Amino acid sequence: MSAIPPATEQQQPTEASRLTNDQVEGATGMSGGTEENGSLVEINTQDLNFDLQMVLDGFTQCKRDDGQLYMDGYLRAYSEVNKFLKILGMVFNFVSHDIQKKVTTLQCYRKGGAGDYYYSIQSMIEYERENNLLTSSDQQSGSRTLLRLHRGLEFITGFFSEIHKATDETGLGTISSELYGRTLSKHHNWVLAKTVSTVLLMMPTKQTIIERVVLGSKPITGGNSAIRAHNEALMPKVIDVMNSIYNLTQKLYEDYGLLDLP
Repeated sequence: MSAIPPATEQQQPTEASRLTNDQVEGATGMSGGTEENGSLVEINTQDLNFDLQMVLDGFTQCKRDDGQLYMDGYLRAYSEVNKFLKILGMVFNFVSHDIQKKVTTLQCYRKGGAGDYYYSIQSMIEYERENNLLTSSDQQSGSRTLLRLHRGLEFITGFFSEIHKATDETGLGTISSELYGRTLSKHHNWVLAKTVSTVLLMMPTKQTIIERVVLGSKPITGGNSAIRAHNEALMPKVIDVMNSIYNLTQKLYEDYGLLDLP
């Protein structure tokens, strides 16, 4: 499949269309106030206005009848998911900061000089493969960056599922740590995996998490109880579409032989 976007001609990447690693780092430094003088700082969750409907809409819009997985919907949904992780506080601060950097990197590529080649995950992979950018040292590979987000999506989807089926009194520390062990940890070295697994044991009960999410959510008519009911009604649909996007992306990277892209 060609990387040529609709109604355009293939162009070779130019200096203007490339982003160097330094430029990307500069752009991704806009991390939404999660970092100050190199240190993580607390976020006012009430300013986040998390909206689970946007997660559902974004991932739904990512998948269309033509088989393409569209980048804009994927990034919109992932940005909203990241608000959820920020709401959880210090346990997920290191994760949310890294996600923000990766999402911003892909948004830069989408809006940059070669943006027409980043309209879908498939077109991005084709473009970067044809132009020897998958493992380039000149710029961060968008395909590699999205692969890291994709791996994280497996854990986040599982975490949503565990929250949804848990009772309010259920502590999610052990559950989250074990979920990490089944998913993301296989992509991390032993030291990092051990650290993350231990940190996740600090996860509070579902009741505490729900209270934080409600506080950080977009206000709706009916107040806090309405927000909770709204989110609980949406969650099964959100989990289903996230699983679908994960499986489709996994198959795509497998078909291209890029699941282990360094």
